Amino acid sequence: MHAVTGGTTTMRDAAADVRPPLPSLLTRVRLATSVEDGAARRSPGGCERPSLWNTSALMSCLLLTVGHSMTPGAAPDLPTRFLDREFGRRGVTRFEDIDFPAALTHDPTRRFLRETGLPEHAHPFHLDADDLPLPTLAEYGEDHPEHPLPPDADRFVRLGRLTDGAHVVVHGTTGAVLTWRTADGTLHPLVADISALALTLWALRRAASLPGG
Repeated sequence: MHAVTGGTTTMRDAAADVRPPLPSLLTRVRLATSVEDGAARRSPGGCERPSLWNTSALMSCLLLTVGHSMTPGAAPDLPTRFLDREFGRRGVTRFEDIDFPAALTHDPTRRFLRETGLPEHAHPFHLDADDLPLPTLAEYGEDHPEHPLPPDADRFVRLGRLTDGAHVVVHGTTGAVLTWRTADGTLHPLVADISALALTLWALRRAASLPGG
């Protein structure tokens, strides 16, 4: 590639414009968990994990979360039993098509909720697994008329709530995950999609399990 500046022609290496592709979500998850597995094999049972492992694991969790939270569209390559390992099989809820309202048309989100699911109790998120089928905000508002609803409330599906009282909702068409504040009825972006939400909860859980976390 040539660029002309001040009458002088300069050559810029085209390779400088080529950035290495981001590794897939599955690859990044394997990298993060392999740090733990390797340390576990090297360390005798009951011994305190080395500080280098603690730092590496925490950094891996944070990088996984930040990198994926900005990528739109629920990723299909998160391992199916990924959350089970961290939260236990009984701690993860997987949904069936009958659990989805008609408003939830975003296929990657439906597939993720069916195949991978969401943890029921993962600080700071609580999944309302007993509130099935998943209600739209419009339907939820019928039982809670004291809460002002945002525009197009029938397009948002409620999943649960955060410890600060905000409700977690997913846009039925785009798959974007937002929070709904009942005090004023406003919506605020949370993460790009449902897989980013699951990965964030996994990372927070992993980070909290580290000594001093």
